[in-house]
Amino acid sequence: MFDAVSKRTLWVSEQPGSSTRLKLALNSWAFALTHGLAESLGLAKGLGIDPALVVDVVTGGPMDSGYFQGKAAAILADNYAASFSIGNAVKDAQLVVDAIELAHVRLDLAQAGLTRFERALAAGHGDKDMAASYLVSTHQE
Repeated sequence: MFDAVSKRTLWVSEQPGSSTRLKLALNSWAFALTHGLAESLGLAKGLGIDPALVVDVVTGGPMDSGYFQGKAAAILADNYAASFSIGNAVKDAQLVVDAIELAHVRLDLAQAGLTRFERALAAGHGDKDMAASYLVSTHQE
């Protein structure tokens, strides 16, 4: 059944909850990528540089990825149709922060990312794609 609806099926563990814990780790990575891109483009704009130049420099290099290209294209087009909303990102980022506490590890970006998503939510972007975290790095708030 999973093969019919997914790109790949991965057996994680016999231990209950392992897949959920893996999902939290992967969400943490997706959030870091999203915020990193949003902040890089926001910094470029703030410095008077066309954010599209950041994307141009990264394209085809070792930091490029389909995820980068998709989120960058959305930001540059000011198209925040949700594939994963800010509202959902706040909920899942809080789960990541809670998991960090339970795991007794120190991970600084997760809390900062949650705070950024919360700012975007408070600014009225809750139904927009999580790439709309870009909007809280500009004067568009």
